[in-house]
Amino acid sequence: MIIKSIQLISNNIAYGLTPAPTDEVEQHLTVSSSGWVWFSARNYKQLQQGKGFCRKKQIRIGPWKSQFLLELINKIDSDVVTIDCGEYDLCVRYEDGSIRHTFGPLIEDIMVPSYGNIETPISKIIRRYIPIYDLWGFEDDPESDYEGKKTIFEFLKSWTKRFSSHELTKIEFEENFGDICASLGFQMDCSHEFDRLYPGSSQIPSTELDAMINSIQDVDLLGSAVYSQWRYLTHWADFYELDKDTCHWFKIILRQMKELTKKKKHKITIISE
Repeated sequence: MIIKSIQLISNNIAYGLTPAPTDEVEQHLTVSSSGWVWFSARNYKQLQQGKGFCRKKQIRIGPWKSQFLLELINKIDSDVVTIDCGEYDLCVRYEDGSIRHTFGPLIEDIMVPSYGNIETPISKIIRRYIPIYDLWGFEDDPESDYEGKKTIFEFLKSWTKRFSSHELTKIEFEENFGDICASLGFQMDCSHEFDRLYPGSSQIPSTELDAMINSIQDVDLLGSAVYSQWRYLTHWADFYELDKDTCHWFKIILRQMKELTKKKKHKITIISE
């Protein structure tokens, strides 16, 4: 079924001490297949009164990102009941008018299968795609590698060295690189979005890529480009070599991704009551 939108309500109230009136205790996130995102949050006082928001934002991430998010989130099927922690309530709406609800504990990030059934942490992808500060997703303690960028950075550091060493083997490239890309939550879209935005840049060698790489500021778009290129070389190309041009193409993108993973998180506009 075609997914129209998802709505995620995350509530971190558990048994124990009562939250302070200004403590943020509930977040609402709606993502549509058209690429629009709506976010709102309530503190404890607002939740008790049933009105008002401490934060609110509407942004557009585009259908390329939103549809991938919807596909991954649609794979969540928990319905696990817990008694002493926060919880999430997920509503998935489909184009045919049907609706699916699932709920579970707001304890740790949920792993969902991506390409090749490789497990990937969905909340970290949500927070990379949606620039909203302190967004919980499916976990209420997102400070540890908030967007997964530390993990991405370590991958980039390691593989930039591999592509520069002249000792990278086809076996290592074919067996490891793609699975890591999938586990980090990168899309494999045959470079369609990358070529749409930057025509000619997926070609090896690519003078277009050299000229414009510094202007590309989206780590997930670049991650999709290298993942798609890996897929093309290892599955569809009649023949390929890890020659100077091929390794140079990967190094250009990986180096730019390293720079982007050093950047700080986005902030959100706070609405005063």
